[in-house]
Amino acid sequence: MARWQEIYKSGGKPSWQGINAEFNARKKTDLAWLCELPWAVSNNALRDLGAAFSNFFRRVEQGDKPGYPRFKKRGQCREGFAIEARGLRFDGRKIKLPKLGWVRMFEPLRFPGKILSARFTKRVGRWCVSLAVEIDESWSYPHPCETQTSVGVDLGVVDLAVLSDGTRVAAPRALRKHETELRMLNKQLSRRTRGGANWRKTKVKLGSLHEHIANIRKDVTHNLTTRLVHDFRWIGIEDLCVKGMARGRLSKSVLDAAMSEVRHQLVYKAPLAGSNIALANRFYPSSKTCSACGAIHTDLHLGDRRWTCGSCGAEHDRDVNAAINLKQMAAAHAVTACCPGSAGPLRRAKLLVGQESSSCVNLG
Repeated sequence: MARWQEIYKSGGKPSWQGINAEFNARKKTDLAWLCELPWAVSNNALRDLGAAFSNFFRRVEQGDKPGYPRFKKRGQCREGFAIEARGLRFDGRKIKLPKLGWVRMFEPLRFPGKILSARFTKRVGRWCVSLAVEIDESWSYPHPCETQTSVGVDLGVVDLAVLSDGTRVAAPRALRKHETELRMLNKQLSRRTRGGANWRKTKVKLGSLHEHIANIRKDVTHNLTTRLVHDFRWIGIEDLCVKGMARGRLSKSVLDAAMSEVRHQLVYKAPLAGSNIALANRFYPSSKTCSACGAIHTDLHLGDRRWTCGSCGAEHDRDVNAAINLKQMAAAHAVTACCPGSAGPLRRAKLLVGQESSSCVNLG
């Protein structure tokens, strides 16, 4: 990056290919020690630098104000490197790296297909590998049975998800449970001499705790979303404005619940499993609408967890009622997909993703 800036200040037009050529020439002189590393490590690092500057100038042309690419500092960001697939070999739960040999992995490859590249990242003393795999378009996660059932999912803070069948998935509240320990470690780190041995040990402990909290959230959200896309063909969810919800007094609980991550995972998992996501409008009154008669209870407040419909007298749990309304919306999409025009116009929702034939489904 320093060489890139030198070329730019001198009036030249820098490129990662030109810097890579200079870099390879220096491997025979003052950088001979780099020959001990796989050639793809430095090549991909320069390729990433070129991509960073390309994205920077592209966003500047679009009128944005992006941050200028910065130097990486050891210990301040995730350290890692990338290698092309041709330099790798896999054998079950083992991977062979060039000039390093066989390394054990925690689990085997998840997806069948052609491996394109691999990126190795160090996270709090542990090395993780992320693989880019090209899979066949016809491949998908098999459903346990051929089903067209639909489900509504109401996301919240106390219960991360409430399904239309009454199932409740409690929010992990990982940050709340470890907040005291985080406060103690942050206080210890501030009292250490920066750069000292005890400072580094405390920093590793703090990073490990943050990683543990993040892993708790990932475990709950992945288990939930994988179960949903495997068990149901049609999933109704709300288009929540999580950023706006995080501005209120429940900001810490909202962010700790990771509701936006649930939607993100559903969106990319649904096509692989052959499922469809019906996304309700952000202003759709799912909690205020009676799932029995369709009447809207406008006086419902956030603290009203149970309410009775004034039109039909039905008693509702707030979250379960919202989930049932979302299920009915998803079911209406399923009917429209199989029999176009039979369910009438759906003005409050749209189909977000799907993997049905184009003749049956309108990808809104």
